[in-house]
Amino acid sequence: MAIESFHFQKLTMATAKNSIQRRLPDSVIDKGLEESLPIGVQKSYFMLSDAEREILNIALEKYRPGQVEPVSVGGRKALKPALRLATNYRLVIEEVKGSEAVTSYTRWVDAVQVRGTENQEIYLALSPRFEHVWLDLKKQLPEYLAEKPTRIRLRSRYSLRLYNWAKKYATVGSKRISLERLRKVLGLQSVRDADGNLIQEAPLPVWANLRQRALDTAIAEINRKTDLKISLEELGRSSHRRITTLTFDIKAQPIPNGHEKGQKPRLGIEH
Repeated sequence: MAIESFHFQKLTMATAKNSIQRRLPDSVIDKGLEESLPIGVQKSYFMLSDAEREILNIALEKYRPGQVEPVSVGGRKALKPALRLATNYRLVIEEVKGSEAVTSYTRWVDAVQVRGTENQEIYLALSPRFEHVWLDLKKQLPEYLAEKPTRIRLRSRYSLRLYNWAKKYATVGSKRISLERLRKVLGLQSVRDADGNLIQEAPLPVWANLRQRALDTAIAEINRKTDLKISLEELGRSSHRRITTLTFDIKAQPIPNGHEKGQKPRLGIEH
């Protein structure tokens, strides 16, 4: 009876685990901030210092559709972080427009203005060309910032994307995903226009290169810096021995020493 009870409990736990996975379909990875904002924008935002993010958040909070006039962000002490936003940080915005893949290189701030003499006020001008980016960032940031202490440590765009996906399955413990969907998670899928025409081939088309340059790098950084520990449990293969699915073990862990909240990250994005 004891053995039967043990097997029943084990079966019940497995059934519950599978039930949770069914309630979390693969399509859930397309939700959240990454759905509307290019990953380069997300990463650049979390590379900012606290002072720079504070100034940018003030500007975004006051920003309105159709805004062309500069936005007031504070007194004289806001000048230095405002100037860094205009000069030190590059944004890479990758989008599909019509039948073309477009990559734009820009800055957070178009211009910084100092108004007045004695009681000076600092104003920021945001480029109207990227109004959709500013409005999406303004809309999504409050919820996304809840996990800022973890996300801010990740420097690789692949790490950030994989963490975004894996965090949803930490309570499940294990998750299988197709290689095609993993490419989408990592931002390595082919690019097509609205009619389905191919615009850009998928980067890292060979599995060995994808694993070495993107997946293994992302897993190592996540395990080293965040509250998740990820390992690749199993590779599913077709009859022709091609990789078709991957199964990940995903567990919560204490944030490793040396990467505590408040540690300032280095500037730059790894690829």
